[in-house]
Amino acid sequence: MEVTNIKTLFSTRNIRFKIPAYQRSYSWGKKQINQFLDDLRQASGQYYLGHFLFEKSADESTLLLIDGQQRLTTCVIFFSSLYNALKGRKDVNIDLEDIQDYYIKDLRKKTQKLETVDDDNNFFIDEIIDRIDIVSTPATRSQERIRQAKEIFDTTFTETTTEELIRWYHLVEEANITHFIVDGKVQAAQIFAFQNDRGKPLSNLEIVKSFLMLQIYLCSSHEEESEAFVRYLENCFSQIYAKIVRIHVKEDDVLNFYWRSRKGYFADDTISSMKKEVLKAEDKLQYIKEFVLGLQMAFQTVEKIENSDNNYVKDLHYLNNMALSYPFFIKADRLQISEQTFNRLAHFLENITFRSLLRGGRADVESRLNHYLTKENDMDKGINEMVWLLKTNGWWGYWSDREMHRIIGNGWFYQNRVDNYLLWKYELYLCNENHPMPHKVTFADLIRNESIEHIAPQTPTDGNPVANGYGEYEGGNGIVSGEWLNSVGNLMLISQSHNSSIGNKPFTEKLASYGKDNLLNQQKEIVSFVSDTACPVWDSDAIKRRRDKIIHAAKDVWSLDSI
Repeated sequence: MEVTNIKTLFSTRNIRFKIPAYQRSYSWGKKQINQFLDDLRQASGQYYLGHFLFEKSADESTLLLIDGQQRLTTCVIFFSSLYNALKGRKDVNIDLEDIQDYYIKDLRKKTQKLETVDDDNNFFIDEIIDRIDIVSTPATRSQERIRQAKEIFDTTFTETTTEELIRWYHLVEEANITHFIVDGKVQAAQIFAFQNDRGKPLSNLEIVKSFLMLQIYLCSSHEEESEAFVRYLENCFSQIYAKIVRIHVKEDDVLNFYWRSRKGYFADDTISSMKKEVLKAEDKLQYIKEFVLGLQMAFQTVEKIENSDNNYVKDLHYLNNMALSYPFFIKADRLQISEQTFNRLAHFLENITFRSLLRGGRADVESRLNHYLTKENDMDKGINEMVWLLKTNGWWGYWSDREMHRIIGNGWFYQNRVDNYLLWKYELYLCNENHPMPHKVTFADLIRNESIEHIAPQTPTDGNPVANGYGEYEGGNGIVSGEWLNSVGNLMLISQSHNSSIGNKPFTEKLASYGKDNLLNQQKEIVSFVSDTACPVWDSDAIKRRRDKIIHAAKDVWSLDSI
């Protein structure tokens, strides 16, 4: 291990640095960049920038950056912004060409000093190395972070004095570092594992990678074997890191979903149980290979599900409980199921997710699904059995048709977790009756500005509901005493502005506003539920008629027979 500084590290003319594809893309955000700047503001003497681990490549002029890529990339962005800020100023007593030549681009060979991962490098050249005027759109979150870091530095440097910028320049280029250069991948894996799996804030995914690489080193009978397995792992992780910057699910969540797809919803802590599985495997190297390939496929599955055009998959995203579904989807891809079976699986998962969220409570649907997640490899057979159990088995009765209809029909549906979702599905049901598909209204489009309207208001007008077109609020069959106020039959999607404007006005005024300049059929059909259209009253009978129609629609929309 050698102690040096950033300037010495970069000063060797024939050396450049490259971040290999199996390492993480740029991930520093505003918090880390601002902390970097705060450190410079507060530094009064020597500045320490940490430890770097490099691996020699076949090309002797290139060092592969195994550990420290975030800090080194940030330094290059820092120097690029510093050069850009100082080149137009007077009385700059440092050689600006040295900043370019040392840290940004070798001016003789016209080559960049640091190459990022392949997917981001062209963007990095345009944005940081050459700073071309053509503004390209970032294709990944890592590219967005590269641009964000540059913009933070650019803005800060514009507002900072030349004297202070030069002080920061010297602090960074003279910053103490330690670095270690290893000859091969196996030694790099060994050092990385021991260095980073010791309490440093790595993600679980990074801990898994370092542990597996170390096990390859420990279990291999000869160097050629370990080199081959490490290369296989590197290729898988290069694919994984390429997916990470394209998906919204957190990487450690994907890791957990993958482990549950193998061990079930109630698997122990992923890291500790995974390590136990590797250590007890009869053929550890083959187990590692299969595990890593499966993990790579899990990230591919998540990307596929996030970008899927399947309507049931889209509905699952709207329900916002994907932790229930992802393990099944990951297993399904591992089994290479047909498109038809995938559609059935997505349909079933939307149905059971809706039922479980509708009911809520302590009963956990995961314990019922777990057997089919971990044991059943015929996905069609498993779906058939789960549907049959929902229809016939008492242990599954919490999510049966009977229970679903009871919960929708009870008098306290308002503020149920899926009230918006149910009313959106009801709207699609009405659209399909009047305008058959492919007429589509997305949940996001419909719900963005919608709220839940109580047709019979929660506070009756002037305390005299009957005179204002509503039924009795008290009494044996009154709206309140009969629990009709919060019934689904009294709830309707409406824009927030519309809801505020009508408040608790008389029913005739509300009725006249429903459907006016609005595409929602559930507003337009309200008049069909009143007994006397000439003198419309919205009472418990009207609410009951509408409730019954919504329950009928739910029976069709979430019919188990259609799966």
